[in-house]
Amino acid sequence: MASPEESIGELAQYVKRAVAPHLGEWRARRVIGIAASGDVTFDIDETAERAVEEYIRAADLNVAYYSEDRGLVRPFADREPSGILIIDPIDGTRGAIAGFEACVVSIAWADYTAEPRLKDVRVAALVEIKGNTTLTATRGEGVRIVNDMGEASQPQLAPTVDLESMAWGVELVGAPLDALFNAMRHLASQTTVRGGLFVLNSSAYELSRIVTGQLAAVVDVRNRLLRTRPELRDQFRQFGGGRLLSLYGYDLAAAALIVPEAGGVLTDAWGRSLDDWKLLDTTESNFGSLIAASNPELHARVLEAIDRGFAEA
Repeated sequence: MASPEESIGELAQYVKRAVAPHLGEWRARRVIGIAASGDVTFDIDETAERAVEEYIRAADLNVAYYSEDRGLVRPFADREPSGILIIDPIDGTRGAIAGFEACVVSIAWADYTAEPRLKDVRVAALVEIKGNTTLTATRGEGVRIVNDMGEASQPQLAPTVDLESMAWGVELVGAPLDALFNAMRHLASQTTVRGGLFVLNSSAYELSRIVTGQLAAVVDVRNRLLRTRPELRDQFRQFGGGRLLSLYGYDLAAAALIVPEAGGVLTDAWGRSLDDWKLLDTTESNFGSLIAASNPELHARVLEAIDRGFAEA
């Protein structure tokens, strides 16, 4: 019988094989519905969702699973699941439909409970859809990085500690950008020359780049902005297509285990632990946020700059 590590790795590869031929196709761009979280569902998302269900049923994998578009699913309702998978079949759909590299299959295996939280995740896998790298982690056992040839490599976290040299990613979807960048101005303005500011539209992919050393930090302060500036609520709805959009548990369930296991630091936008974040709840009260960095000193400096920006906003 396959282990949880083997099962989610094989599932992720199955989804990758189903999705990869459609990267950059015109039909992948069609919006076909609204996900359980409120975000839009593209044609390519449905391809990935079908692949998830096909694999789980064909492999007789006795788990429940929660995915971005379908919510909670129990494929075998007559059995008590051995675990619950938190799946984002394509984290970075907008990158996938453009044919960019910034998209991954993200799968986490958590203890089966009625309300699993981030601390319940035991095993995680991120598989590049266009690339050839797989990152996996088991809690307390570190990170494994392999390519499609089976060749292993080690995490390469950036030693960067000064903000000016920091290459970082930021999440923007559904937010009023003038207010967002005003709150982040002590970060954004000074990093664009010596470091680099990247908008990749995939939280899981961006976090995986901390492990590979390509980014030193990832920031998502949309929920902090929504909480501290309630007068912007209508603008959030306007730019979210009539809905409030944010960071959700399925976005980070796998990456939030992989980054700390590699030696990085990950908190919410206030610097608080994410351990008790509910993974299946996409309501506004459970909206998430993120400050992740390759080392504690850089994380502290990023948080200080964010705090200062919000204090002055």
